[in-house]
Formats: sequence, C-alpha cells, structure tokens
Amino acid sequence: MLKEHDQFIRKLVIIADCIVIGAAFLLTYILGYRAPHLYYLNSQFMPKLPPIQEYAWMLIIVIPVWITCLSYFKMYKTVREKKFFNILLTVFEASLLSILIFSAIAFLFSLSILSRTFVITLFLCVLFALLIEKSCILVLLHYIRRRGYNYRTILIVGSGERAKNFAQMLEIHPHWGLKVIGFIDEVDKIGLRIGNKKVMGSFKDLTTILDEYAVSEVVFILPRKWLPELENYIKICEKVGVKATIAVDFFNTSIARPIITELNHVPLLTLDTTPVDEFQLFAKRVMDITISLTALIIFSPIFLIYSMALKITSPGPVFFKQQRCGLYGKVFTLYKFRTMIVNAEKMLDKIKDLNESDGPIFHSRNDPRVTSIGRILRKTSLDELPQLINVIKGDMSIIGPRPPLPEEVKEYERWQRRRMSLRPGIVCTWQVTERFQPDFKKWMQMDMDYIDNWSLGLDTKIIMKIFPAIVKGFMHWQEKSKKVA
Repeated sequence: MLKEHDQFIRKLVIIADCIVIGAAFLLTYILGYRAPHLYYLNSQFMPKLPPIQEYAWMLIIVIPVWITCLSYFKMYKTVREKKFFNILLTVFEASLLSILIFSAIAFLFSLSILSRTFVITLFLCVLFALLIEKSCILVLLHYIRRRGYNYRTILIVGSGERAKNFAQMLEIHPHWGLKVIGFIDEVDKIGLRIGNKKVMGSFKDLTTILDEYAVSEVVFILPRKWLPELENYIKICEKVGVKATIAVDFFNTSIARPIITELNHVPLLTLDTTPVDEFQLFAKRVMDITISLTALIIFSPIFLIYSMALKITSPGPVFFKQQRCGLYGKVFTLYKFRTMIVNAEKMLDKIKDLNESDGPIFHSRNDPRVTSIGRILRKTSLDELPQLINVIKGDMSIIGPRPPLPEEVKEYERWQRRRMSLRPGIVCTWQVTERFQPDFKKWMQMDMDYIDNWSLGLDTKIIMKIFPAIVKGFMHWQEKSKKVA
C-alpha cells in the first residue's frame, strides 16, 4: 500500500510539473505578444510574434524534455530526506539541461520562429515557476508531516550507538515523515528504553512484529559481526513486502564517502574520496575546454612572439616536454614553454644545494639554469600556457593540484598520494593565495583541502584570482630587479 501511495504521489507531482511547464510556456508567449517592449529595446522596430497556434505544438517537445531531465536528476524520487537547497539546485540543473536540449532541437530543425530572447525567457519562466511550485509542495508536506500525517513507520534492528543516533536524527526532523516505532536486538536487551521508544523483541521476533504492527520499513543498523545473519532477516522482510534498508557505515573512514552504485544488477558499496557529482564534474570539463580554446586564441600572439624571441636568444626547442603523473598516477607528457637551457635536467645533481624546498621537489628562486627571457615568463606564469593543450587532451584541468614528477611520487608519504585522486591542474590553490611557494607539507595540505572541498564555485573563485596573482608576481619581480640594478 505504501509503495502504491508513493507511486500515486509521484504521478501527481509529474502531472503538476507538466501543468506548470505548460503555463510557463504560455506566459513566455504572452510576454512576447502582449508586452514586446520587455523583449526589444527599440519599440519602433518590434517584430510581432506569430499566432500562438504556431507555438503550441512545441509543448510536445518542451514538456517531455523537461520531465525527462527532472527524472534524470532524480527529482521524482522521495524528497523526505532531501534538503530544500538541494531540491532547488536540482530544479536549476534539470532546467539548464532541458533548455540546452530544446535549443539544440530548435537549431537542428531550423525553427526560425524561436528567437534567442524567447528561449532565454522560456528558461527563466519555467525555472521560476518550478521553483515556486516545489517550494509550495515542500512547505505543504512539512506542515502535514509535522501534524502527524503522511509518515512512514520505521522499525530499527539494532540498539547500539549508531542506531540511537539514527533514531535521534529522525526525531529531530519530523518533517521527513519518518517515525520510529521501536527497536529489535538481542534477548537480554528486550524492554530497554532508547529515548521514548523501547526494544520490542529479539531478532527471532522479527516475523511476529511485522505481522502485528504496521511497519513501512525495517532499517538494519548492526555491527559487522551480524552481517552473516542479515540475509535471513532480509528474506523475512522480502516475503511480507516490507522495505529493508541497511546502514553501511561499518567503517570508520574520516574522508571517504560511502556511495551505493550498481553494475549490471550487482549492487556495489563504493568508498570514494573524490567529488562524485557527475553534473558538476561534467560542467568542470566543459568549462576547461571552453576556457582553454578561448585562451589559445587570445594568447596565440604570445606563442609566436616568445617562439621567435627564444630562437634568437637560446638554441633549442621552443617547447619543453616532461613526463608527469596525472589522475591516479597515470603518466602523461606535459607541455611548457622552455624557460631553461637545453639539458637542464642533467645539471640538477650539481645544483641540489640551491634547493629551497623541504620536500621531494626541487625549487630555487635563483636557479642558474633559467634563461633571462625564461625568467620573465616564469614570473608572469606565461610559461604554463602550452598546458592548455594538455587540458584539451584531457590530461589536466584548468584548476587542480599541480602534476608531480614520477620521481617525486616515489618519495611521497602514503597520505600525500591522495592528491592524485583528482585531475591535475595548471593552477593550484597556493599559486593564487601565497606570495612564495609554501613548504612542502603545507602545499600538500592545501591540495587535500581543495580536493575535500571541491566545487564549481571554488574553481570559479580561484580563476578570479589568477590575473591579480600574475600581476602581483610580475610587480614583485620588477621591484626585485630594480634593487639588484
């Protein structure tokens, strides 16, 4: 019955979304037809929109596309445990993908009656209409559930600390609509009170309790030693059609997040230490390619000028190629403008006493191998420009931990290897926050903080700091040059 109820509610929400999307489409047309001054700056040359009949048929494209995208982003799964902000973010992501698909369809089929203004207005109208609708639904559901309606009854198997914390969490959030009716544990714990609920019976009483009480879901929160017995209990729930859920926080991980996935109908528990939001990772990749292609076009004169200057001042190739470790330690060829004399790597042993780094990397502000023109490029970070090619190839990202040398990785402590769990970048955190390269451990910790807190917003903040950091570096180099002179 509960499953059928959820399916009924889901269908109602989908129908409501269809109506809202259709209404938003109509509003978009009305804004263009009745109030064209909102679309066009010069009212003297305002074209009149065609009759609505020429637009109405597009609803058979717009509505299915939007509903499919909302479904793809799991909008129609239960919203009991979802946070308000996450639901609004899902609506935005689904709407953005929907309008991109609709725009692509309009382009492929040459729908000339659709202007860019109409498409943008449609996106905004549908987005705000859905946001208002979802907000109203959430407020209504929260109100209903706080008054004791539309809830699921939960039976918790286990009474340890994890089970207690879970029950307390549900009690704190009554708007989720999940109500604990009691616990099941070993015989000697029967009658034990946990909060305002008690242990109703032992494990062997599970069948009886499911027969006597209206249980919507059984949540197993047990120690690992009980795992061999779980199959029998799950089969009991399966026979009577009660949903069984297993808490999989068996391992005391401080960083890795548990994720349930499925591969060819085989359920898998994944413990991942890296960002898992596929949409954000996809958006990051799109942003990387877009920025790289744009930057290559803008900075192409620098490629030409530096190539000529380097050929005149220093014999050897324009580009420096080096093997670096990328995602998960995979070795790739990194490209840079050559800023050192030819065969500079072979001189490294002779100048190791100049190393200013305390880790397995070599860094010296007075490296004698750097050419005069190369020093200018390094201070402005323009020597990194060829790595835009690495970004387009997929070896690197615009923002991320710097790719290490294979020799450096061999000297890493175990915890430091985690910095290779995210695609390396042209720019890392310390380059836009520190005036000088920090000590090795601080550098590693800054990379770990970036990985643990990664988001598109964080990448955007770092990108906004790149140009000011380059200017500061160049000004500092000029001041230093004047003092030396």
